Amino acid sequence: MPPIRPRRKDLPENRRACILNAARCVFARQGYSETIVDDIAGQAGIAKGTLYLYFKSKEEIYLAAFTDDARKLEELTRERMNAVNSWQDKLKAYVYVRLDYLETHQDFLRIYLAEIRSMMVRGMRMNADLFHCIRESEGHLTQMFAAAIAKKEIRPIDPELAAVTLSDLTRGLIERRLLGWSRPTGRSDAEFALDLLCRALAADS
Repeated sequence: MPPIRPRRKDLPENRRACILNAARCVFARQGYSETIVDDIAGQAGIAKGTLYLYFKSKEEIYLAAFTDDARKLEELTRERMNAVNSWQDKLKAYVYVRLDYLETHQDFLRIYLAEIRSMMVRGMRMNADLFHCIRESEGHLTQMFAAAIAKKEIRPIDPELAAVTLSDLTRGLIERRLLGWSRPTGRSDAEFALDLLCRALAADS
């Protein structure tokens, strides 16, 4: 792809976003381990020294790019969940927003799922903003489960554990789709998982 060159008058306020957009392109094309800072600077159309004014390392750029996407995804998820009333529909909104997100961010998510594990193995600490975003998402789910329990719509369970379980289940569905292991009939895997979960959580009649 050609370098991303923002208009000169836009540089002060948009240069960070320009760097992150360039990083997404390069990471998706080359992978984390094969990318160097020079590649990102070249894609952004700026000098490497200028890039270092905004980010200290390749790792920081990588995590900042993903954290920005994670925040946008969390905002969209909350909007979709708040737009429906039943706890079942809120569960579906949470899962389907993420699966839909996969359709337009597949390359970057594929790299994330592969590379974040190796970063953990190498002892790299998770970006604090990314950690906060993940915990905030799980906290929102916890509140949703707690409210449904209070209304006796679902059986009494640990709402925090239910939130983590739903988060992990959704991540698994995303990984299966990325690996090509999902059934080729649309959302059947997700529909089956959600049906199973809703039946397990539902309060006894």
